[in-house]
Amino acid sequence: MEERIKSIYNECWKIYKQYLETRDMAEWNRNMLQVKEKYGGKPDVVNLLLWHSINVQALHDRKEE
Repeated sequence: MEERIKSIYNECWKIYKQYLETRDMAEWNRNMLQVKEKYGGKPDVVNLLLWHSINVQALHDRKEE
């Protein structure tokens, strides 16, 4: 379980760094869906991805202002 959590967090960090380079929310969303599928869409993964997505969207919205 510990390795699974570490791996998911690392995936999120990688995708976040990509987002910072492009500021492309559509790309972010596609990448998040890929991570969800990679880890079977289980509730722990979905909850973690949702948390990350909400925060990245908030950052994105601030940059758009």
